[in-house]
Amino acid sequence: MPLKPLLVVEEGPDRGRQFSTDAVQFRIGRSSEKCDFVLSDDDSAISREHFAVIRRGDAFLFTNLSRNGSTINGVKADQTLLKNNDLIKVGLQTVIRFAVMDSRDMEANPSFG
Repeated sequence: MPLKPLLVVEEGPDRGRQFSTDAVQFRIGRSSEKCDFVLSDDDSAISREHFAVIRRGDAFLFTNLSRNGSTINGVKADQTLLKNNDLIKVGLQTVIRFAVMDSRDMEANPSFG
């Protein structure tokens, strides 16, 4: 079965929110017009389009789209392959956990997505 990305907001104004998709590419940020997963605008350091994730087979490529920057596991990142349970920090206070799930696991647990 194909792998499916799951983003879980661990810290910040959107704590507890989750996002999952079958899309090949998706964007995260404050813009409801341009992003697939829209974050609260309570943190002005989160850009309208903060980062994108592109699926390449079973790999997921993180691409920073913000002048404000992003870190993955505490290290500044512009473009890198994401690993299961990586922590992506955007803005001043938002931390998002990236997880990779087997799509069968997600179907069995409707709390995902």
